[in-house]
Amino acid sequence: MRSMMILVLALLSSNAFAYPGMNKAGSDPAIERFVELTFPQELDAFEITDVDGNPFSIEKYQGKLVVLNLWATWCPPCVHELPSLARFRDKLESQGAIVLPVAIDRDPSIVVPFLKDLGLPEFSTWYDTTNAVGQVLPTDLVPATFILNDKGELVAFVRSVVDWDNAKVQELVEKYLPSE
Repeated sequence: MRSMMILVLALLSSNAFAYPGMNKAGSDPAIERFVELTFPQELDAFEITDVDGNPFSIEKYQGKLVVLNLWATWCPPCVHELPSLARFRDKLESQGAIVLPVAIDRDPSIVVPFLKDLGLPEFSTWYDTTNAVGQVLPTDLVPATFILNDKGELVAFVRSVVDWDNAKVQELVEKYLPSE
């Protein structure tokens, strides 16, 4: 719990690299905002919901790499990133990983029509209307993406818009795929 508190404080500070073990992923502009942890951080369990409000735990995906992306319809950078995230999702999931978009809108009923208007009618998302994720990870800035290894531990994150079509970004995420 103490290490999680330190992680949260570091994430919320203006200098996210103040905590030992947090390293910039690289100097390439595509990945410079990513932070990789030297030591994976265990996370407390949390539940999100499907479009019908049914609870879902990401522990279901234990054994797989999970890319958890927080977004909202009211967030222009989130909306900008969604089409490339959808393409990246198709590619990464073909490699056995999970890309888990989570809309943080308070009213989930607006999300499906919004995605349809955006030209992404097949883009499925999960929902966090109660800030359950925020009890475990910082949700004060979106878009935010958290990369969890096959044990469900946080290994990297980025709290900014990402070009998921960029080969450097894909390379960074794919290095966390579990080796078979």
